[in-house]
Amino acid sequence: MSLRVLAFATGILLAALRAQAPDLDEARSRDARGVALAEAGKTTEALEQFRDALRVAPGFPQAHYHLALAYIRMGQTDEALAELEDTLRLRPGMLEARYQLAACCRNRGDFEGEMRVLAEITRQAPDFAEAHYNFGLSLQRSDQPGEAVEQLRAAVRLEPKDPRFALALGIALADRDPAEATGVLQRATKLDPSNPEAHYNLALAMAGAGQEDSAIDEFQAAIALNPKHGAARRGLGIALMHADRLKESADQLQRAAAIAPRDAETANNLGMVLLRLKDVGAACSVLENAIALNPKLIKAHFNLAQAYLRAGRADDSRRESARAAALTQEQRDMGRAMVLVQSARQRLRASDAAAAIPLLREAIEAHPGFVDAPMELGRALLESGGDPAAAIRLFRTALNLDPERADAHYQIGLALRKMGDRARAVEELRSAVAMAPCRVEMIRALAAAALDAVDRATAVHELRRVLAWDPADQHARADLERVLRAP
Repeated sequence: MSLRVLAFATGILLAALRAQAPDLDEARSRDARGVALAEAGKTTEALEQFRDALRVAPGFPQAHYHLALAYIRMGQTDEALAELEDTLRLRPGMLEARYQLAACCRNRGDFEGEMRVLAEITRQAPDFAEAHYNFGLSLQRSDQPGEAVEQLRAAVRLEPKDPRFALALGIALADRDPAEATGVLQRATKLDPSNPEAHYNLALAMAGAGQEDSAIDEFQAAIALNPKHGAARRGLGIALMHADRLKESADQLQRAAAIAPRDAETANNLGMVLLRLKDVGAACSVLENAIALNPKLIKAHFNLAQAYLRAGRADDSRRESARAAALTQEQRDMGRAMVLVQSARQRLRASDAAAAIPLLREAIEAHPGFVDAPMELGRALLESGGDPAAAIRLFRTALNLDPERADAHYQIGLALRKMGDRARAVEELRSAVAMAPCRVEMIRALAAAALDAVDRATAVHELRRVLAWDPADQHARADLERVLRAP
């Protein structure tokens, strides 16, 4: 089965309509008109038809689903999420609605939520190639390359002639196995020879496998298809530099810089080529620009130090060397902090919070800007029965470092609830759910906090959402029935 994000499934619709009771005829008619309008590209008019269908029959799941698709087409993700949740409350087994939930999670930047939905879908429908494809892309974004390759292999196995799947698999393999990646990407270019991205990524894989001459040919093929492909021109410039074709390299890198003037990597490579061409003044200027674009680009500082030295600017050279050394040390400190946090997580998974806590304190000391360290230390304190107020301070530190951390609001909400601060717990959990609307554990926690605070409207709304995401949650169902029965 292949579902597209905006595919209004007329066949599914008609089958569903025939199964409805006769008193839904008006709602069916309006919904059908809405589908026809949507397929004709008249999304706004379709939206009104779907709304009218729901005014006639609020419990008509297909109209909720089609309304959600219309909202997705219009970029109104939150509204689409609400309609999909209504669809799934009414028809829990509707796979296409659950698939659209994953698209909404992705549109909201909730990639963990997207992965959870797609993991469930690929288990339920193992022959659904597009779900494997999107799951693979999501895993790749989340830096899980092995799992990403597994999902993308499944997509290619199910639909071997789809060039998107072959291209994605080749990209995922590039860092792990350039030789295999090259073979997969060659197949992608044969499936879709007019796609410059396929040629560009094939060139990258070939360069990674040491096939410089072939890489140059593929970069040129990508540029022939899209002359404004800045990344392909940069890649071609680097490949030409490695082949000691320095003037050609400088020409391509200058063209790449004109296309993408904010690309520090292009500027750094152009500076290196100019330095090798002995155009020291131009090299200094270009490398200074690279650092202005990205002050933490260590290699640009090293290269600029060398350029200054050749220009006879010894003090400037020493300054840039010192900056490069400081940035290198900062990078090492970050690496050490990451290793410490990973070790602490292993202790936490083994329910040994006491052993995790000193590792996490050491991680914070090693690199105070690494947001995962205070997050994990706050969790460890809570798990070990420590002071919730101290944990909250750590979560606030994490939010100061990264205001978009929904899990920090979530953990603060849990800690406040533990402390008996019900109203503030609800507000923190509401913030968490607003940032990550696809994380059912956060929705559950908000519903529980709302029950504590006797916030009936919030409790009912969130419990209904829990059941849309997890219809098997009997605790949520019992809580909802109890709240609805209450006077």
